[in-house]
Amino acid sequence: MNGRRCGDTAPNLLCVCVNSVSGGDYRGTIWNQYQDQPEPFDSTLDLLKKMERVFNILNFPQNATVPRSFGGSLSGGQNEAPDPITGRSADMKDIVSRRGDQGTFIVQVKYRQNSTWQGEVIWAEKNKRIYFRSALELLRIMDSALRTESDKESPQNTEDQKTGTGDTGSGE
Repeated sequence: MNGRRCGDTAPNLLCVCVNSVSGGDYRGTIWNQYQDQPEPFDSTLDLLKKMERVFNILNFPQNATVPRSFGGSLSGGQNEAPDPITGRSADMKDIVSRRGDQGTFIVQVKYRQNSTWQGEVIWAEKNKRIYFRSALELLRIMDSALRTESDKESPQNTEDQKTGTGDTGSGE
């Protein structure tokens, strides 16, 4: 590699700071270069909706399909008039230097095709980059990183592991 990071100047670069994980759901903040303050999210679904809203406001990357629904408007800003963008309010170096308590992911969605996202994600703490082909795959990549970190922090019953006596399994 030439030392270039994931879209250093990309308008659609987001820094996802995960501050807590509970029952597989994330809470944290999303930083982007067009807002002075982070956008908080309270669940994994809320994270996806707020990321999609940023892409809709930017109209970048452009949607390749029109979102469908059973009627009415879609939640998550799909049918709302986007807020105007007045220009960048934050430097990308400041954005990508933010950190979440549990994990930090620099996400660049390059395409919105087949009603999902394609792009790349960098796990900031480990400086590992992975390309993803869907929003679901992005979440699975983030889950694997967060599980790796929580496994290091969770206490293990090492005595059972050493002796192999965790479950007696007497079969009675």
